[in-house]
Amino acid sequence: MLRIDDNAFNYAQSKSLCFVVSVKRSTVDCDCGNCKSSIRNIKIKVLYETEVLDKERYDIYKYQGVKVFLLKDLRVVGDINVYQKPKIPFMQPMFGVKGITAY
Repeated sequence: MLRIDDNAFNYAQSKSLCFVVSVKRSTVDCDCGNCKSSIRNIKIKVLYETEVLDKERYDIYKYQGVKVFLLKDLRVVGDINVYQKPKIPFMQPMFGVKGITAY
């Protein structure tokens, strides 16, 4: 089940935007043991639907007219919850997502 909190929903709906959830991979190098590790972080962006490239790579969910594009590489572990993080003055709103893991 998909849920978008009121602040995030109002922001996306008022500007005709959609949410795109994907994975950011980064490498961590440790000098102490000469080990390298790859870390996967989930990132969420707010875009116009026309800006979403390769739509076949995403599962599409809809919540009251607002679309959420979820990368097929991600695993849904519970209810998907998109929310707006606390707003910092003079910055664009930032969003988060719960109920998804990167494997």
